[in-house]
Amino acid sequence: MRARLATLLVTPLAILAASCGADGEDASRRTLVVPEQYDTIQAAVDAARPGDLVLIEPGTYHEVVVVDTSSITIRGLDRNTVVLDGRDELGNGIEITASGVAVENMTLTGYLFNGVMVNGADGEYRPDGAGSVDGYRIDHVTTYNNGLYGIYAFASRNGTISNSYASGHPDSGIYVGQCKPCNVVIHGVTAELNAIGYYGTNASGGVYVVESTFRGNRLGIAPNSQDVERLAPQEETIVAGNLVVGDGAAAAPEIVQGFFGGGIAVGGGTSNTVVRNRVIGHDAYGIGLVALGSYDPIGNRVEGNVLEDNHIDLLYAPDDPARATGNCFVGNAFRSSWPADIETVMPCAAHGPGPDVTDPDLPGAPPAPDGPPPAPPRQPTMADPRVMLAGAAGAPDVPDVGAIAVPERPLR
Repeated sequence: MRARLATLLVTPLAILAASCGADGEDASRRTLVVPEQYDTIQAAVDAARPGDLVLIEPGTYHEVVVVDTSSITIRGLDRNTVVLDGRDELGNGIEITASGVAVENMTLTGYLFNGVMVNGADGEYRPDGAGSVDGYRIDHVTTYNNGLYGIYAFASRNGTISNSYASGHPDSGIYVGQCKPCNVVIHGVTAELNAIGYYGTNASGGVYVVESTFRGNRLGIAPNSQDVERLAPQEETIVAGNLVVGDGAAAAPEIVQGFFGGGIAVGGGTSNTVVRNRVIGHDAYGIGLVALGSYDPIGNRVEGNVLEDNHIDLLYAPDDPARATGNCFVGNAFRSSWPADIETVMPCAAHGPGPDVTDPDLPGAPPAPDGPPPAPPRQPTMADPRVMLAGAAGAPDVPDVGAIAVPERPLR
């Protein structure tokens, strides 16, 4: 799920210019090396032109990097030893307001707000999305113990978040919000020991959260509708082939509202598909279609998932059953549900309101942990970070959802 690669291998001896690829890439593309050529990442980014690669050598960098030049790639030579550290005093690690930017192969920690922030909100709201960031790629990036989010994409579209890791965030490890259509693929990520693993507030249209691992988060995956952002209600996210494990969630940062123990929660969302995930060991529920604020779940499909050792495997909990129409459950492997026998009560052949249910008895949240989780272990680095990517970050490769299987049960 990557853009095609140009044929050039860039070395430190060739930092002044990159040559064209076999398919006629622009010969003016350059590689700007930090700190060999530029003392700081920001200085290299400021000097970059569209199409350039900012290549960062191993080291620890205490800076905020603001990216307002389109179509550049910022890449570390080693994911685990190229570290941007905010020292708990800087705001964001990398702030992207331009289209087509890629951030790859590095670690960001200790920022007061976000590790990587993609922000297309330019102060003027336009319903058609004009003016938003159009195209971004976050790949082989580790974020941990930042003050809000690990990877945050807002009012942005045509994105890929892949092969990345997020832990220790008191909001969420990965966030996508206020976009319609978003056209974003989240693939091959691991989010663990966050308040929420993936949070998608009013993230609608072409959103795929697939073949990833969410472990030990107080809430695992949560497409949701809220009035705190524009473009509500949330619509059309596909959650497929993920491993969602609740074990160890008490060690994750506390959610402000105190919620705890859900695997996949569609909070007041519309027309979402939750298919062929394996959901294990949650204190509240495995997969839930639930109300959030003034929004009820509508038209969501829960199909072919495998659920084990959850307090309630499958949950339906609207505020207004007459409003919460078209939700259904089919072909899931489960032992418990609310209401009982949920696939018979809410079959996918029906399209009307769901049953009138009372609220289930769910456990309360444990207290917040004493401190943040430890630094994560080393993560896989890019095979050859000196390879220049051809072209800007753009529309993602859409996964073949039909080919995605239920993940294997993890060894314990």
